Amino acid sequence: MTLRRGVIDASVLYAEPVRSFLLWVAAEGGFVPLWTERILDETRSNLLTREALTTEQWSRLSDAMCEAFPDATIDQAAVDALAQSMPNHEKDRHVLAAAVVSNADVVVTSNLRHFQPFDLEPLSKRALSPDELLCEVLAADPFSALGAVQLQASVMHNPRPWTEAELLGLFAGLGRSDPPLPAFAAAAAQALRIAPVPPPERR
Repeated sequence: MTLRRGVIDASVLYAEPVRSFLLWVAAEGGFVPLWTERILDETRSNLLTREALTTEQWSRLSDAMCEAFPDATIDQAAVDALAQSMPNHEKDRHVLAAAVVSNADVVVTSNLRHFQPFDLEPLSKRALSPDELLCEVLAADPFSALGAVQLQASVMHNPRPWTEAELLGLFAGLGRSDPPLPAFAAAAAQALRIAPVPPPERR
């Protein structure tokens, strides 16, 4: 099986718990994650502006990401040289250019309106939401996707150790109004033969 190569947009890298879960799936071999220094800079700016992380926390996170995936960072100069020729929305041309330079299959984004199919198809690229990508990975490689559920649940300890059902409950949006990965949560729950339940209230 050929692994999907996916450029992860800042709109996705910014968002927890989606970012962590995607990286767990990638670590399990579900797909190859890619990004640029500009994408990381945009992620950093959004996280710090909204006070989701401190500068020190971001530094630790970005160092860990780049150490875990040493081949993930795409050459920024090559991307910059191509970006303005991309046909999609001007604010995200650099992301599509990164996909072209890196020979990625997909752009993983929460901002699909900036990546219309009629712009991407001539370049043999697709844009998928994180939920869509994860459903495709689950269908093609359930071992990686379900293994990542087990791994992420195993490191969740706030306010106590989490179960896989609670992690899938978080993804399904139980107890909140904005489910981050609803389709994946339903499909993974069916595959694992468990029912998602509301996650514990984190402190």
